[in-house]
Amino acid sequence: MKNIRKQTVKSFFAYLGCIGMAFLVMYLINGTVGVLLVTALCTALALSVISAVIVTRSVKIDLQTDKQVLFKKETLTCSVSMNKNLLIPAPMIEIYLDCSPQLSKEIHLCRATIAGRETNTINIPVTAKYSGRAKVGITQAFVCDYFGIFRFRIKKGILNDSVKISVYPDIPEVPVQTNFLKTAVLFSTDDNEEETNETALTPTGQPGYDHREYYPGDPIKRINWKMSSKKDIYMIRLDEKLAGGGQVFFLDVPQTEENDKNLSVRDRVIEGMLAVFTMLVREGRETVFFLADGDRWHKTDIRTPVDIHHIQQRLSDFTPNPALSVIPPEIFSTGKTPICFTSAVAETPQSAAAVVSEIPEIFLVCSSDSGIPHITSELWTISANFEIQKL
Repeated sequence: MKNIRKQTVKSFFAYLGCIGMAFLVMYLINGTVGVLLVTALCTALALSVISAVIVTRSVKIDLQTDKQVLFKKETLTCSVSMNKNLLIPAPMIEIYLDCSPQLSKEIHLCRATIAGRETNTINIPVTAKYSGRAKVGITQAFVCDYFGIFRFRIKKGILNDSVKISVYPDIPEVPVQTNFLKTAVLFSTDDNEEETNETALTPTGQPGYDHREYYPGDPIKRINWKMSSKKDIYMIRLDEKLAGGGQVFFLDVPQTEENDKNLSVRDRVIEGMLAVFTMLVREGRETVFFLADGDRWHKTDIRTPVDIHHIQQRLSDFTPNPALSVIPPEIFSTGKTPICFTSAVAETPQSAAAVVSEIPEIFLVCSSDSGIPHITSELWTISANFEIQKL
């Protein structure tokens, strides 16, 4: 609004300058010519204002996008269409665009005019920077008179001023985080796990007798002693899967100011979490994940890559909900120590501190640049290249 007022004042003084010149002509050079100039300038301003008022009531503005679902770094096109049903040429139309911090645009203000009964469309590129629910919209629109002095606001009722955009988080391809996975398995494994006769898929997607390195907490009876003696390291078979043996995860996303730093921390935590889920699925391990979405906690059993993509889709339309409890109530009945991924930062560590206060032995994972204090003995960090290390 400050820029609008400045431009209005500038145009007004320019117009007064023209009137002053006309009076100088009238008194110093030629009275008749001066009077004609003053009359012409005043008449032109009056006609300009009348035209702007009429056009303001007849013009319609519509905002459309060619996509409503994006991946990070992908670009969509916002099309701002202006049309009117009058033959009167429209003065300048000013449209101010804005978008959520998850999106980036190069143009803030677009100007156009409409000669007659036609439609004028302006295309504006917008790029996705961060994941989550985003919005691009028209904050305000004006019709200016020809002199640029007066501006008349276009009412909200005659413009489509907002479009919702969903931005998917990435699922990074990273090497297996052996130390993290070993500790995570140890934290979340129940001593009363039993084997089932259900065949599990190997990392190749086919049932069989694939093997992997033994992690603390794996049932000893699954160790292949013959292969272990050859490799001089304990190996277990993946042809059977555990009943109730999955790790329990939940995501803590406090409501913070949506600036570049906080959104970058949030994305790193979310994408690091999805990378961990991918590692566990490849290792033949099931996981249970809780996400606060809407007015309740949602539980997802993760067994295959498809389950991970469903979570990715849900996170593309995610917004924090501060009204819910910081820990899913259902976790307390699992008998397992949960693993919490948190996007808390140093300025707003309250949610992470609340999680630790309710479960002191919690396994907490945060971004390496979050700046949160060492509030638990099991505090792990995710680096920029998604390496997970104990702090």
